[in-house]
Amino acid sequence: MPKIEAGSVREHRAQRLERLIDAAEAIVAEEGVDALTAGAVAKRAGIARNSIYRYFDSVDDLLQLVVTREFPAWIAAVDRAVAAERTPRDRAVAYVRANLEQAARGTHGWRASLSRGSLSASARQQVRELHTSLHACLERVIAELAPPHPVLTVAVIQAVVDTCIRRIDEGDEPAEVFEFAARATERLLAPDADRGPDPG
Repeated sequence: MPKIEAGSVREHRAQRLERLIDAAEAIVAEEGVDALTAGAVAKRAGIARNSIYRYFDSVDDLLQLVVTREFPAWIAAVDRAVAAERTPRDRAVAYVRANLEQAARGTHGWRASLSRGSLSASARQQVRELHTSLHACLERVIAELAPPHPVLTVAVIQAVVDTCIRRIDEGDEPAEVFEFAARATERLLAPDADRGPDPG
């Protein structure tokens, strides 16, 4: 039986896979996706090249793991932020802010660029499904508010999130973006937001 580096074979495999993903992330972040080869990953991770395919089937599969790695923690952080608030409006603002806080951690930009250009069709589908899971949180919050146009309200708030994430990725000051997005969401959901101009 091969020597393992953890308390169990399962833990050993999990640690090895994390090491491989760490190595792949570092290569992509420092050198670009074209530098991501099985040999480069194996060398960086300190694992024999003929062993790495025990953990994934291809470099494309490894790239998919890199791109989707942060989604579970991102979704969990947004869910926690939303659940901590007491009113639907505050929960909607928390959804916006929590997404921007996750984006501001610094790795979203290059992961998103990989999603747009370097993933297989099946990997892109997985990314879409993860985004759908995230958006479901906002849909539940807006359903509580029951605005006249719930689908449009969700779409506009999500557009605010997506636009502000792009601004953070492009280097805008996160605190300023957070504040702008929060104010925009609050105005959209204000109790009198659907009233027309005062006729008097």
